[in-house]
Amino acid sequence: MTDGLTTRRGAAVLALLLAVGLVGGFGASWALGELPRGDGAPTPVVAASPSLPVDPVPDILPDPAYPPLEPGARLVTGEVGSGGSRMTLPVPQGWTFSENSLDEWQWRPPDQQSFGQVMRVEQVLSNRRSISWTLERRIDELDEDEQNVTILERTDDSLHFTFVTSNHLRHGFLTWLDVTGSDDAQVEIAVTGRARDADGMADLISRVAAGVSLG
Repeated sequence: MTDGLTTRRGAAVLALLLAVGLVGGFGASWALGELPRGDGAPTPVVAASPSLPVDPVPDILPDPAYPPLEPGARLVTGEVGSGGSRMTLPVPQGWTFSENSLDEWQWRPPDQQSFGQVMRVEQVLSNRRSISWTLERRIDELDEDEQNVTILERTDDSLHFTFVTSNHLRHGFLTWLDVTGSDDAQVEIAVTGRARDADGMADLISRVAAGVSLG
């Protein structure tokens, strides 16, 4: 009698252990992201790729309040450089001129506040690099040197992008010219300003680029 009771108790304990083992196995599979399919085989869950590091979004300060740069701004003929490096080009009438170096020049509206409009022109003949190489390299430089860079538009010879500097959102336009058919970038033109200046900047850089001549 005792042997029969012991046998029945052992069978019950064994059944309980088997049941616990099955439930535990299902629970472990769920915790690991594997749930049974219709055929009983587990379906693995694909691990998500780690997020790429991104620049934190800074608090953007208000733009300085002065009139936007409008398309069709009046241009006059300017001249920079000397000798074989002399260059003529259209420049905004009334903008203040400054020389950054022997081959780089800037123009700004007079008496404007910080974070305003600026046009920069540089001769890059000595680099002897193609426009496509120069454009790719400039994108790398922007990513390295500026914060929160976003490329809005790109062509074979130009960029329109935004970036943040000193908590101000800036729009930048860049284009490169080969004015002698050398297949190299010879002139770089850059215009930078606020979002409200973007239409005027796009118009300005296009018209200036069309009027550049060397010598």
